Amino acid sequence: MARRHPGRIVVLVHEAVHHLQNIAGLTYACPQEREALAYQAQEKWLGLFGRSLASEFQIDGLTLLVNTKCLY
Repeated sequence: MARRHPGRIVVLVHEAVHHLQNIAGLTYACPQEREALAYQAQEKWLGLFGRSLASEFQIDGLTLLVNTKCLY
């Protein structure tokens, strides 16, 4: 199933990263900062299938920057 639909599984990859962050007790300056690792994991997962966040979810570099940086 993952080979045919990596875009479906990648949501679980993202949430698994957050679960591991919680278990490890990691803290971040802002909620957006904790998203960086989750998006990196998603990009690596999709890359295994020749896909990307841009191709699957239309998430480009600027969107990632805004979604992963503290803006205050």
